[in-house]
Amino acid sequence: MRIPNMEFGLRQHIYQGAGCVSTIKDILARENWTRVLLVCGPTLYKSGAVKHIENHIKESGAQVEAFTNIRPNPEAETIDNEGVKLALKFKPDVIVACGGGSTLDTAKGIAIVGDSGKPVLDFIIPKFPPGTKATHNTLPMVAIPTTAGTGSEVCKNAVISDKDGLKLVIAHDAIVPKYALLDPDLLKTMPASVAAATTMDAFVQALETYTNRNANDFTRTQSLRALELVGKYIRAYVANPADEEAANGISLACMYAGFSLGYAGIGQVHILSHPLGEAPFDIAHGDACAMLLPAVIEFNGLACKELYRAAYNALTGEHLTSAEFEVQYLIDWVVELNSDIHVCRDKSFSDYGYVEKEHLEMIMQHPIVSGALARNGTADSTEFPRHTSADDMRYLVKRTAIYSQAQADFAKALLEDV
Repeated sequence: MRIPNMEFGLRQHIYQGAGCVSTIKDILARENWTRVLLVCGPTLYKSGAVKHIENHIKESGAQVEAFTNIRPNPEAETIDNEGVKLALKFKPDVIVACGGGSTLDTAKGIAIVGDSGKPVLDFIIPKFPPGTKATHNTLPMVAIPTTAGTGSEVCKNAVISDKDGLKLVIAHDAIVPKYALLDPDLLKTMPASVAAATTMDAFVQALETYTNRNANDFTRTQSLRALELVGKYIRAYVANPADEEAANGISLACMYAGFSLGYAGIGQVHILSHPLGEAPFDIAHGDACAMLLPAVIEFNGLACKELYRAAYNALTGEHLTSAEFEVQYLIDWVVELNSDIHVCRDKSFSDYGYVEKEHLEMIMQHPIVSGALARNGTADSTEFPRHTSADDMRYLVKRTAIYSQAQADFAKALLEDV
């Protein structure tokens, strides 16, 4: 069998470590960027939590204009009518995006539109594939994540919602931030529920990129390191996001998982998480990933037991041999983790309103689900560890409902015993 060529490398400058956001003033001076569009969530901006970042920008001598109308699921209409309009009026040299995944994806939407005069949804994957040459001016970005998980700061993807709330994907090198500042100090004030959900997103990214059939030696090295760090620090970080060592470990894990995401791609968990994150369920993305993961591991285990063994050993620090390991060990580890960090606030899929006869086919008709099924139509073309048909996807949703109900029942039983 001929081994395919690898694509790998870093297309940006990355700073990671406590206090590294202060380098923003040096970056702006070095690049001679004197007009900065600061994209930041309204609560974060009004609270003064990023005031020190704005001060660093001003110390460089740059002029700053802020855009803060960030929606939890970035909306194309808001990006086009407000974000792009402000950018065209202000004419920034660079966008500095400070916030969680929604903020970074909003900034990427503004950046990819640039001076094209086109709506942002003209740049989703089917209309503007990743290899398409941009013939207009896009905007460079500096990404400063304040949550752990999305990987948006180090990858070329962005998720934008249309007027009906459907999540659509942009993927292009033009929106890989030129600089990423990964400062664990910014992760320390996160509520436990948000810390749990966002870190689970990074965990699932690491596991799915590790087992994706497009993975290569570079991406698997990054994914495996991310898994090691998640296993070591996730419980300590969720218990106390102000724990400096844990916050730094999770910051690194998110970075490594993000690298792999940009090359290897994701799996069935992330595909199904999109409809779960929309009405009528509106489950936080990381929570949806955590809820789906046990069922997907169970399904994929037949095809990638050895990869799951390596992932399990990385997460746990054990050294199980092939003869000793069973896929169920990894499933049990994830279920216990979900319980320990109270993902989904211990709610089941049905607690979020899921009813199989009402919602299963609605989930299957989601464009990200149907698009993934089309791309992975045959066993030799699939990117997933195991070829997944439409009926298999239905099975995964059904199994997720069962796993999540069992976990919710277990959590309630523990409370009753207290």
